[in-house]
Amino acid sequence: MSEGTYRLFKEEVPLKTVGEDDETEPNDVDTVRIPPSVDPYDLQLDDGRNVKARAADYESLDYDTSYNVPYKQELKKRTKFTYWQLNLMRWVTVGIIGAVTGLVAFTISIAMRNLSKLKYTQFKYVVGETVPMGLPVLSLFVLIGFNALYGLIAAVLTALEPIASGSGVPEIKCYLNGVKVPGVTKLTAFLVKAIGLVFSTAAGFLVGQEGPLVYIGGVIGAGISQFQVWLPIPKRLKRTLKLSIPYDYFRSDREKRDFISSGAAAGVAAAFGSPIGGTLFSLEEGSSFWNQGLTWRTLFCSFCATFVYNFFKSVRDGDVGFIGKPGVVNFGVYDSNQQLWKAYHLIIFIIMGAIGGLIGALFNSLNTHIAIHRSKFLLKRPQKQWWRAFEAFVIIMATTLLAFFCCMFLSTCVPDQPVSGDTNGEFSDVEYLKDNTIQKYFCPPTTNNGSQKYHNDIATIIYNPSEISIAQLYHFEKEYTLTSLGIAFLLYYLLVCWTLGVAVPSGLFVPGIFVGALYGRFFVAIFQQNNIPFLSRIVTEIYPGTYALIGSAAFLGGVMRMTISLTVILIETTQQISYGLPIMITLVVAKWVGDLFNDGIYHIGIHLKKIPFLDERSPEELDGLLAEDIMGEHINFLYPITRVGSVFQLLKNTHHSAYPVVTPLDDFVRPTSNVSDKHTPALYGAGKPAPEPTSLDASSTQLPKRYQRRTIKVASAQAQPLSKRTTFKPRNAKGGENQPLSAELNDESGLNYAYPIPSSGKELQTSKVEVEKPLILHGFILRSQLLTLLKYKAYFSDEDQPEGQLELTHKQMTGDYPRYAKMSDLSSDLTNEEKNMLMDMTLYMNPCPYTISNQAPLPQVFTLFRTMGLRHLPVVKASGVLVGIITRHDLAHHKLHHLIEEKKHKKEK
Repeated sequence: MSEGTYRLFKEEVPLKTVGEDDETEPNDVDTVRIPPSVDPYDLQLDDGRNVKARAADYESLDYDTSYNVPYKQELKKRTKFTYWQLNLMRWVTVGIIGAVTGLVAFTISIAMRNLSKLKYTQFKYVVGETVPMGLPVLSLFVLIGFNALYGLIAAVLTALEPIASGSGVPEIKCYLNGVKVPGVTKLTAFLVKAIGLVFSTAAGFLVGQEGPLVYIGGVIGAGISQFQVWLPIPKRLKRTLKLSIPYDYFRSDREKRDFISSGAAAGVAAAFGSPIGGTLFSLEEGSSFWNQGLTWRTLFCSFCATFVYNFFKSVRDGDVGFIGKPGVVNFGVYDSNQQLWKAYHLIIFIIMGAIGGLIGALFNSLNTHIAIHRSKFLLKRPQKQWWRAFEAFVIIMATTLLAFFCCMFLSTCVPDQPVSGDTNGEFSDVEYLKDNTIQKYFCPPTTNNGSQKYHNDIATIIYNPSEISIAQLYHFEKEYTLTSLGIAFLLYYLLVCWTLGVAVPSGLFVPGIFVGALYGRFFVAIFQQNNIPFLSRIVTEIYPGTYALIGSAAFLGGVMRMTISLTVILIETTQQISYGLPIMITLVVAKWVGDLFNDGIYHIGIHLKKIPFLDERSPEELDGLLAEDIMGEHINFLYPITRVGSVFQLLKNTHHSAYPVVTPLDDFVRPTSNVSDKHTPALYGAGKPAPEPTSLDASSTQLPKRYQRRTIKVASAQAQPLSKRTTFKPRNAKGGENQPLSAELNDESGLNYAYPIPSSGKELQTSKVEVEKPLILHGFILRSQLLTLLKYKAYFSDEDQPEGQLELTHKQMTGDYPRYAKMSDLSSDLTNEEKNMLMDMTLYMNPCPYTISNQAPLPQVFTLFRTMGLRHLPVVKASGVLVGIITRHDLAHHKLHHLIEEKKHKKEK
């Protein structure tokens, strides 16, 4: 075939069909389908077919609007009041999302504190009883019992719903980028994430609450905005229970995306009591699409979350109505009377930032290797979810034993220090911290004369909730020795690196802040406890808690590579605006240094899982490449009017999410074998030839007249029969006149391409038809739209005109969102008579999809695809001929990396 012509059929192994229980939409790539229950840490290495299968499991979302006729009719019905009402409902909805997120965060906080209090109360009692007996090791069994119980509950719940493991931030980040991770917004995932977070934190895993709260807020945003919910029903019942409110204006991927952005910001705001920081987090790290209106609504949502959390917290504390308290994580407030920092200390902060970037990059590298080995040795075993649960049990036991023996054998009994300052907030002052959070395990309570009290410095770090230990590091001065700080830093650094990726709900913010605070205090302790000329005086003349805060910023910047949002979050949690410049400088330096070695931890996880995430900018190495270098040339397409049987078989044997609607340039298909003229009935009446094409776009003569209409007559769904789609192409008859040929898909062929059968039912001599003329693109139609047309039986018989087909409204076309009809359900309803009927899709296709030239530079393709939130991008020549299609998977990181490597090899040759 010549350039610009295509086969209707691809010679490859037939694809498997989606299972009956698969409620997700199909993929954008032609690969074998994977079940929708996805473990977010089930990584795949570059081993050929496995990588393709894993990439296929991630679909794209429909962020682009389909401007078909039903949608245009819906827009005409809307008035100025309708748009005012929609805008009002957006504000009301985000307010509800924020309030619910704050309430859920408060409930989680109360549950975590109660479980932790129960554990540590029993542990403290047993220590007090066994130490005088000389058997302090017996107290270890209390910790083992509680931690094993809590940890196993979290691990088992996560094994039942694997998508709930980890922080959930990468999944929300990918959804907001346009990638649908299977099951990410399920109600069961939300429940497991919330309950599992309570038990994983109480168990002593080195995890934080803020990441899962981002995920929880995003799921709340996705659920509330739709005003409908599917209750989890056992699959054996083969049905679901749907509760719905008849308000469907926000039931689209595009609208849901904005509410998820607001919900994610509300999660950060509830976690840290930082509404501005939450908004900036959603802007910087979460969302890929942003606008000014979304900024205001997201900020309002964050404030609502903070307000509701603080209100219920005031009720708990008996001070109803006082809402000036921070969120779930509270680090205390710095005393402004202290000497916090001086201008020349910025040089020290820059050095700390550079070191933080190095240790952060090392952290990411170690965690990457752990994730790869975890995938290689654990996730390829049968019943992998239970192996993951066993790994979680091993990690919590290792954490418990190492922490206990460090406290017992490697710690130092340090004299208690007098109070030298105070703080505000939940920790009323430093004295409160010293009286209520100092741990004296395995240390003598006083000296012989009772004048001096001692505490265990490592136990004080370990046997407190993470936010209290961080507050101690921020506000204590001389309560720790250099050796103990070094041991605690190495212990937490390695355990956090190992724990990140374990199959329990877990966040990275708080553990990262904790490790960074230990790094900062270790840094200043070197100069405090060693008399280094000049440097000791310069370093120690300011408040030591400043170095803990700067260390937190340096380590987080080196690991996560975020700047603006982390700056504001740390400022809001400490309520000390004067730290703004040092924190910002430290974060930027740490990010720059870390970027020299690898990506941020979230991006590394996304790339390892082969998720087709599109970064903000395309790789610089793409310069010189064109759209035609990456486009897919094998196209499964449809004609404006198609047999229902052909549509059904195409949907069954391919898993594309959309199909181009085309006609050949000269309006004919030439079979590879001769066909008798008696098997070529006319399209609009027997014996009537199709009109001759008169221009380059002459293929548009095949489009029916209804394509030009601007009104829709709504008919009852029961008034019309169901039919399948067929492809129509005029065929050059023996007499030289162009006569239409109907081609129907053979339902028994098992192939993923059209199989020509004359309308009389007699099979042709060949099983392949070649389109020998270039294809003219008329539009795109989504798979969900085709399924809806089949569900409502929107087709017509050969004797009828296209106007006889049932015409659906926009509400009917989108009423099943996001769970459209399944192929398994439709197949049982279709009769052979219906399969021979015709489907006109010109009303329902998008007639104006974004297109791009095959000679367009690849960076331009990437920018268009990324900024417009596209799912498919047709590639056309200057003449309008369709030559290929680009999907998100073609622009994914691993695909572009492979293309860049090929480009380098060609240059070397």
